[in-house]
Amino acid sequence: MIDNALKSILNFFKGIFKKKYRVIPQKINLKFNQNGEFKIVQFTDLHEYSLKNKKTIRLMENVLDTEQPDLVVLTGDIIDGRFCKLKEEVKKAIANIAKPMKDRKIPWAVVLGNHDNELCMVNRKNQMKMYMSYKYNLSQSFSSAIGRAGDYNLIIKNSKNDKPIFNIYMFDSGSYDIKGYGYIRKEQIDWYKKLSTNLKKEFGKIIPSLMFFHIPLQQQYKVWQSGKAIGERNEKESPQSVDSGLFSALIEMGDVKGVFVGHDHTNDYIGDLNGITLGYGRKTGYNSYGKKGFAKGARIIILNENNLEKFKTYTKILSYINV
Repeated sequence: MIDNALKSILNFFKGIFKKKYRVIPQKINLKFNQNGEFKIVQFTDLHEYSLKNKKTIRLMENVLDTEQPDLVVLTGDIIDGRFCKLKEEVKKAIANIAKPMKDRKIPWAVVLGNHDNELCMVNRKNQMKMYMSYKYNLSQSFSSAIGRAGDYNLIIKNSKNDKPIFNIYMFDSGSYDIKGYGYIRKEQIDWYKKLSTNLKKEFGKIIPSLMFFHIPLQQQYKVWQSGKAIGERNEKESPQSVDSGLFSALIEMGDVKGVFVGHDHTNDYIGDLNGITLGYGRKTGYNSYGKKGFAKGARIIILNENNLEKFKTYTKILSYINV
């Protein structure tokens, strides 16, 4: 009796996994606008404290008001756990960051970096739940890796709002590892491959996608070495400590057209490797290290529903912020 009951439960959950590619329904419907475009703003490495950095928040407001994005993505080190260790301090820091999107009713989503919960009493999953509490936030706290939070995807529908045509993957690349910085683990890659396969089955074709996480892949430097990169390289890359096979999986699955990261504060270069764009955002926050003359800003990505295999991207740079 017990064995039969256990088998029934296992079969039930297997059925759910086979049929559904997303455990939690997407909170807000994303779609291309009437001109067939979808604009993403990437903010990265804000390193916000409980005491608001007015320059950082003003920069965010300026970018949102001038670019009018359909989605905002924050790629890690959003807050700095070393300077907001207590729960109430974390809440205040996240509230500082959330306000520009909240006031403008813009959908937004986050992945965490290595500093978000460093020396902090609030773990990654509970930080993600704080972000998820905001009305326009689309983040999810799931991860297939222990101690991680924020492996999920976001579907974007066409301008007619009648079918999904684009996808965004979000990943928690971790914090630190015995060999150096964190890396996307094998179980996360397996989850991505299953999700990619399920999306293809669900919609009858490969769904073009972008991917966002914090710590760059080890392949990032190869983009610069190619001599064809666009942008600046002002510091040596600090990549994931282990190449666990994500880039090979991206080539195998064939859906991801671009990967965007943060982490290295004074790099913003971008270029193609084996048909996949690897790119940095532009450091947004005024806390933490930088480089004189390397102004803060954001990366802008524009998708077009008539050519989903390609996208436009540029950096929005603000050398002066009036607070």
